[in-house]
Amino acid sequence: MTPLMRTWVAVLLVISWSWTDVPLAQEPPPFVVIVNKSNPITLLPLTELQRVFRKQTRMWRHGESMVPVDWDATSEIRQEFSRLVMGRSVREMADFWIQQSITQGLAPPSTQKSTRAILRFVASVAGAISYVPQGEADESVKVITVKILP
Repeated sequence: MTPLMRTWVAVLLVISWSWTDVPLAQEPPPFVVIVNKSNPITLLPLTELQRVFRKQTRMWRHGESMVPVDWDATSEIRQEFSRLVMGRSVREMADFWIQQSITQGLAPPSTQKSTRAILRFVASVAGAISYVPQGEADESVKVITVKILP
């Protein structure tokens, strides 16, 4: 399957979940996207979220540097996020980062190993963005909506 086809499959899966209007019969994604409370962003298109975690977009609209934080590669939530949002497996993303390191000098997002560590990091870094399991975000961070564009 080509990278473009994988992306479309992931987009179709996410669209079928319709994150912003989940029908009761469908399961929501197993995670929510979070940012620092001071970040004025409340909604982010899926394509922009992909660009953030590929480090193709580096600044928030309000001028703050973006600091994406990923989970450890062995975590289940990272596998789901990679599949549903990035349209690639964790291994394929590792290959992507090897290529980016060689051609662009870019390093992958930093990683954390627990919800607690992710929440602490995002709460303490103004431009931070990450994701945590559904229901585990607390008042120290802000949950944002991921918008699927038609």
